[in-house]
Amino acid sequence: MTTLPARLSSLSEEIGRLADRLRPAPPERVAECLDALKRGGMVAPAGIAPADFLREYVLALSNVPACGLMAAIVKLKRGEYAAVRPGFMPVPAELAALARQEARGAREDMARARATAETLRALSKPPPPSPESKARVRALHARFRAQVSADRAEATPPSAGQGQ
Repeated sequence: MTTLPARLSSLSEEIGRLADRLRPAPPERVAECLDALKRGGMVAPAGIAPADFLREYVLALSNVPACGLMAAIVKLKRGEYAAVRPGFMPVPAELAALARQEARGAREDMARARATAETLRALSKPPPPSPESKARVRALHARFRAQVSADRAEATPPSAGQGQ
């Protein structure tokens, strides 16, 4: 069984790894992915001018998680999307939608890890003392002080001038 601090530490590491996976793909990575589709024989959409090709995809994929983009590219190359015609690249908005769909699992994992960490942090804080427990502590403290005073009174020897 792991301790609470160890569990929180491992959750923080997991959240960090997921955050890295969910970062948007940089333009260079988008270009590599599109090049991979072209090398695989896929044809670029006819409606996009060759001069605007990369810019349009970078714009559409600017906030799409890199892990989703990579998964979508692999599935496109394998022909695993029924809605995408084999041999043709999806238009930028379609590719962005496919990539976001593929990243959904990582986003859900991130949400679960964050919720678990927040719950564990909340559980690690002691509950505030109740008024009843405060009253019990005050009563115990008063009895203790009274007992200490009584013990001191018994232990104090009579003064030299009192007995004669």
